[in-house]
Amino acid sequence: YCYQYMFRDCTSLTTAPELPATKLAQYCYSYMFNGCTSLTTAPELPATTLATYCYNRMFSSCTSLQSVTTNVTYWNTSDTKEWLNNAGTNATNPTIYCPANSTIKNYIGNNSGIPTGWTQVDLTE
Repeated sequence: YCYQYMFRDCTSLTTAPELPATKLAQYCYSYMFNGCTSLTTAPELPATTLATYCYNRMFSSCTSLQSVTTNVTYWNTSDTKEWLNNAGTNATNPTIYCPANSTIKNYIGNNSGIPTGWTQVDLTE
């Protein structure tokens, strides 16, 4: 639960701090940026494996969010429950960058994966 709710509802936050962790703990980023309506770019998420509820509602209601980059290959929507719910709704062409083999692509049109209206782009190595 280390950073849970840390910046929640910080409506003036436009730039997120780096999140360099490659090993995640349960609930670590849950609700971290929830309601940060001025946030335009998510920090790069370098971890390749999810932990229990680690991204739960992480960017929920970040209405100005333009892009998210994640390196997770096996996607589990219970760990990312509504992570992008109502995110990017005021953005032009919000985009999620992820590995070509990421199973997040199984969850297109899902706020726990790639929401409707978001473009998915494969990360290149």
